[in-house]
Amino acid sequence: MGTEWLRRPVGRREFLIGTGALALAACGGASSSSSGQSGGTSSIGTADLNFSSWNNPGDLQSLKTFAQQYHAAHSGVNVNVQVTPSTNFDEWFGTRLAGGQAPDIIRIQYQQAGRYIQNGGLVNLASHLPSGYGNNYLPTFWGSVAYKGGIYGIPEHTDTFATYYRTDIMQQVGATPPDTLANAWHWDEFLSLARKVKGVTGKYAFGFGYSGANTAYRWLPLLYMHGGQLVASDGKTPAIESSQGVSALTWTQNLYKEGLIPPNNTIKGSVSTTARQYFIDGVVGLMLHGDWQMQSLQTALKDNQWGVTYMIRDSGRASDLGGNLLAVTKDCKNVAAAADVLQFVCNQANTQSFVTQNMYIPVLKALSGKQLQYAYRPDVMQRFAEQATTVPASMAKLETTPQFADINLMLADQLDLCFTQQQTPSATATAIAAGLKRILT
Repeated sequence: MGTEWLRRPVGRREFLIGTGALALAACGGASSSSSGQSGGTSSIGTADLNFSSWNNPGDLQSLKTFAQQYHAAHSGVNVNVQVTPSTNFDEWFGTRLAGGQAPDIIRIQYQQAGRYIQNGGLVNLASHLPSGYGNNYLPTFWGSVAYKGGIYGIPEHTDTFATYYRTDIMQQVGATPPDTLANAWHWDEFLSLARKVKGVTGKYAFGFGYSGANTAYRWLPLLYMHGGQLVASDGKTPAIESSQGVSALTWTQNLYKEGLIPPNNTIKGSVSTTARQYFIDGVVGLMLHGDWQMQSLQTALKDNQWGVTYMIRDSGRASDLGGNLLAVTKDCKNVAAAADVLQFVCNQANTQSFVTQNMYIPVLKALSGKQLQYAYRPDVMQRFAEQATTVPASMAKLETTPQFADINLMLADQLDLCFTQQQTPSATATAIAAGLKRILT
């Protein structure tokens, strides 16, 4: 499960296509399933399916449109798009599964899926997919849904982090955001800038894109860009207790000590709107967050009020491995119909429409690195696409393993103890190492 695709430079021309092709993408998925010209009520029967997704308005609207299109072609299948809680996901989803009331289809992060694949919460779709279907996807992401010969979902997209900035505050502190990946702010430059920004806002400097315990993995790019890693190359031996690991924890803890990050913007203290709302309100002038935040900023601020530069760096570069896959839960009564819906939503036309409308990066080989006309600020999306080339291969491999869901929750507990100064960085590294040994051996 390498990430060779992430290392491929993406030119600006590759992100621009004519509006005719986009129009074709917007309507092309309405006529058939992605599995070919089959599909249809005679082969999949009837069903009322609940499809649960994160509360991003643009995403929900796109999914509702796909649901309507699918129903128009398959009158016996109704798809009801619902909202997944953005906090305490595992508690919510685990409770629903235990009670036999989970949604039929779940949109879930790559880092979360492993737990539910292993415990039977997600069902094997292999018999409902065409032979060779996985060849359509980039290996890292297809690998995240493959387990012991089974296929437990379909990759939908990826996304990554960069650095958002308020233009008025950058002007006040006299900072010019880097315009190339090679010139991204180093830790020491960013720290100096953050202190100036805090002086201007009178409150805090920047927000970080945590949104609950299931997003602890978003801290890992800081570790990897500092030359550290969570586990060694064998995938089992903890490596967090290295000098780089302890140093990365210390650097992050000091951000909270200095009041550069709002105190409630920890992993478990945050919800999906925490960092974004601070940024919109001008409480912070910087934000390390994902490309999907553009959906909300588009309506909350004027285009000239904010911009995006590259993710901060240290001895190396790294950024977040984000994105979602679509899966069918054990409580679904018509898995064939649900699997057909997944293939329809994830076909090339609908994927192109979804990612270009909602600011994501495709994982279909047919679209990866191709010309895409993003609906909003394609110049900004170009920077996110460039940033995606810095996702460390070893980090991506670890995060897409079945064991990572448990690792992620363990990280949330230990990192928050560190960030809130209830535990020293050294003790945190030791506790994380112990947790890794328990999970991986």
